[in-house]
Amino acid sequence: MKKLLRREEGSAHLLLFALFGIIAAAFLWVTAFNWMMQTHSLTKTKPLLDRATHAASLNIDKREAALGRLVWDSARGTDDFYKYLRLNLKLGPELTPLSRSHLKEAPIVHHLEYVTNPTYPYVLNRTLTVHSSTDRQTTRSVNVTIYGPSIVAIIEVNRSLLGQPRSEPVVLSSVASVRFR
Repeated sequence: MKKLLRREEGSAHLLLFALFGIIAAAFLWVTAFNWMMQTHSLTKTKPLLDRATHAASLNIDKREAALGRLVWDSARGTDDFYKYLRLNLKLGPELTPLSRSHLKEAPIVHHLEYVTNPTYPYVLNRTLTVHSSTDRQTTRSVNVTIYGPSIVAIIEVNRSLLGQPRSEPVVLSSVASVRFR
């Protein structure tokens, strides 16, 4: 038994395998941590975006509504959307994050539109290209089901990654119905 313990053949192999195991565990930890931070950021940002979209959907033209037509007041709706987006996400006038904001970079509003269709439910498809004309160009597809006249907002927020100098774009969509229930 003592002879087996004194033999040191293969010790470098064991050390190398242990090193590979530690590297793999560290890689998995960083990947899992980045995923958890992205999920946390999404769960904070998505409800705040939904509230801003809902605020925009409340602005219908009252004169048209009195005649039985549902028409969105785009100027007031857009103003309310940006107002509540700034208030909820704690952004400055130019959508730059204030010190109290959980965002590190300004969100980018890609779409804010009033959507109608002759038949419902309707699947709205939008394709976005983020970081266009760069080596990080990415195409994101957004598919949203709407069940009546609705306001659709699609924004991009950037979240920094642990261990990397760049940030990852996250595309969020929100739908708020404009119809009476």
